[in-house]
Amino acid sequence: MTIRLSQFIYLTILLLLISACSTEKNTILSRTYHSLNAHYNGYYNANELINQALNTYRSSLQEDYYSILPIDPVPNKDEVIGMYSFIDTAIQKCTKVIKDHSMPSNDRPARKKDEHNRWIDENWITVGQAFYYRLDYESAIKNFKFIKKFFKNDPSIYTAELWMAKTNIALGEYTEAKFSLDKLDKAISEDKFRGKKRSKIGRKNKRGDNDIQVPKKIRFDIEKTKADFAIRKGNNQEAIKYLESALEFAKKSRDKTRVHFILGQLYEKSGESEKSSYHYAKVLKGDAPFEMSFNARIKKAFLGSSEKKKIDLYKMLKDAKNSEYKDQIYYALAGIEFNEGNEVKGIEYLHQSAFYSIKNTRQKGMAYEMLADISFGKRNYVSAQKYYDSCAKVITDSYPNAEAIRNKATNLADLVIAVETAKYEDSVQMIVALSESDRKDFLKNTIKKIKEEDARRKEKEAARLRELQSNENLFVQSGSGSKWYWSNAKSRSEGLDEFKRLWGSRENEDDWRRSDKIVIGDFSNIEEEIIELDTTSVPDDTLTVEYLSSKLPLTDSLLAISNVKLLKALYDAGVIYKDLLNEDNMAIEQFEAVLNRNIENEHNLMSAFQLFKIREEVDITKAQEHKDYILKNFPDSDYANYLRDPNYFIKKKELEILAEKEYVLVLEQYNNQLYYPVISKSDDVILNDKANLFRSKYMLLKALSMGQVMEEKSDLLPVLNPIIKEYPGTLESKKAKEMIDIIENGYSKNEIVDFGDKFLFKYDDKVKNRVIVFLDEGQNSNLAKSRIIDFHREFFSRDKLKVTSKVYSPKQNIILISDFDTEADGKEYIRIYKKTRKYLLNLQKAKIFMITTDNLKILFENQNFADYELFYEEYY
Repeated sequence: MTIRLSQFIYLTILLLLISACSTEKNTILSRTYHSLNAHYNGYYNANELINQALNTYRSSLQEDYYSILPIDPVPNKDEVIGMYSFIDTAIQKCTKVIKDHSMPSNDRPARKKDEHNRWIDENWITVGQAFYYRLDYESAIKNFKFIKKFFKNDPSIYTAELWMAKTNIALGEYTEAKFSLDKLDKAISEDKFRGKKRSKIGRKNKRGDNDIQVPKKIRFDIEKTKADFAIRKGNNQEAIKYLESALEFAKKSRDKTRVHFILGQLYEKSGESEKSSYHYAKVLKGDAPFEMSFNARIKKAFLGSSEKKKIDLYKMLKDAKNSEYKDQIYYALAGIEFNEGNEVKGIEYLHQSAFYSIKNTRQKGMAYEMLADISFGKRNYVSAQKYYDSCAKVITDSYPNAEAIRNKATNLADLVIAVETAKYEDSVQMIVALSESDRKDFLKNTIKKIKEEDARRKEKEAARLRELQSNENLFVQSGSGSKWYWSNAKSRSEGLDEFKRLWGSRENEDDWRRSDKIVIGDFSNIEEEIIELDTTSVPDDTLTVEYLSSKLPLTDSLLAISNVKLLKALYDAGVIYKDLLNEDNMAIEQFEAVLNRNIENEHNLMSAFQLFKIREEVDITKAQEHKDYILKNFPDSDYANYLRDPNYFIKKKELEILAEKEYVLVLEQYNNQLYYPVISKSDDVILNDKANLFRSKYMLLKALSMGQVMEEKSDLLPVLNPIIKEYPGTLESKKAKEMIDIIENGYSKNEIVDFGDKFLFKYDDKVKNRVIVFLDEGQNSNLAKSRIIDFHREFFSRDKLKVTSKVYSPKQNIILISDFDTEADGKEYIRIYKKTRKYLLNLQKAKIFMITTDNLKILFENQNFADYELFYEEYY
């Protein structure tokens, strides 16, 4: 009897469990069973995965503290790749739960949009959030719209509205985002007006749609999203209001800390120092990451009085924990010194800031930019260019004014080359002008100075390395990390960074400490100026008087070459000063230096004319001297003609236009096979109008016309050869050479030329694409295929891609991945493939392309991989 009773009980429990599995029966047991599954198997586990991915991303995020921090950092399209596996798994879990455990109401038509499983809407929300973090905004929007449509009697519609606003902000759809935020504000206002207690989140409210209330747990996110919207629209005061409100709803200490920091930034930007300082102080008291805490401390210090600022910043310099941030401290100190009018000290601190900037390229760029601007303001353009160039090399595209800085570096580069070339050539010529004994003494003194400077540099570097070692010892003594340098990744990384800062990136080779340049003092000012002699590949022990003498222009031919370089550099510098920088006085100095050399050269005429144009309205006497110089020394030049007749160039242009019209008429005669009139007109121009702009074209046209009427083609040679002689390097000269080659070597046979498509392959953006990976010769295709499948399992688990291997040639295999519906899908796959080393390893560097089925057949038939590369480069 007892056994039968037990069996009956077990059978009853089993039947109840089976009954609970049904999603069609709205019973307590059924709801409990499906709710538990939806809660833990879907919602809970999926959110754990998403949070794990976000925490990993945010823990490694390099925040830009020079700009207003993003309220909620979201990965970009490159950073999100590493989160794909977590996000996709979360989506799969929730999707499966929705499919297996959803309990839609089917008892009454009026309630067909009710859901008996209280956790299904939460799973839908999680799917939408996952799409948002995956940057698949289109899918996210569709998801949230579905929730709003089918869960109208649930508070989740407000969560969906919030995330629609966030998604539209990310898309730049600010009108749509504002619409969602306004709806949320209206709902919150209505809640306050009704004065009702909020419904328990997730529990169905049976009193009607208008009675559901905005969940309190999302109020913090709502206020933050409104602030984010305001910041993106440039309304910082609105953002401040919303962030102050957000603090009322923040529960986690770290959330409050971030809001306080952003409020500090916004108040600082608005000039409200007291409020800004208050919020930075809150950051220091809160649960802030070290870097945020440091930036709050330095910003707070900077908001105090000048003397207090310095004291606080000096204390921060002495704190070993801040050794990585010395660049920012020195930059802040520089700002204080400039504000107090201490430019020399400020510049010194800027150099220190750049010196200590190892990982923080943004800070290094800021130091270089300020140094460049100071030099530019002082009209020291050579120094400014070098600082702008240093800045341009370390900044990224996101740096403010990045393009302007690069343009300045580029535009001033030619000036630097010209000025330094002129300086160098002038200096070495002065050394050459010395007597032999004086020259030797000068070079000996130069070598001595080089060695002294080298010793000072090495001592400075050694002192810096001792400082680094001292900081490292403090780190070890603090009890954190390994005590042995080579076991401590942080110390090794810092050591490598320091080495790169001191020595630059060096190849693993002998004598890496050698400089490739030897500096020689400028004879014109030995104590202050330096020049450089190229000593690449010269061992240290050959730094001798004999070696340096070999670099000097001691012969007449070398001196002549030096003068050519010097005069060109002086003229080029003058043009840049005049036309690019509007520095007429500096330009005058360069142009006069050209003329004062009294050396016949191609730049004398233009230097004199440039001086005339600069002075014609400000110094009539000097301008007349330059005019007389041109008329006397270059009487037949265009510039002399201009000085005689200011309308000369206008008249010349009119004549050129007339000559062009006449040539076009003659060309039409040639095209109409009127060869004799063409020959006659060409002879007239060739003989009587040697200044005609189209004379070379007439000469060629005459030859072409004669070729049409003469049987003996060799008679054309006397007509063609003068073209080559008088107009070398022109298109007419090239054509004349081709004709002579045909006459002398025989006519080339008429070959059919295909002027159609230059590729066998066809571009078609309407068909599906595959991706093809070319393996290295001898590479194991099975292993490669396995790695790519593993790569797909983590990063493309939702795409159901097929992977196959094929033999392309006896020595080479390929991997085919299919299919991609659009070209954009294929390009996105390739982008992620090239960014990801996990699983792929050396396959990451393999050649990878998109290819259609038809083009794949052509590729295999013709084995013309190089042609496909060219085709791919042009069309994809």
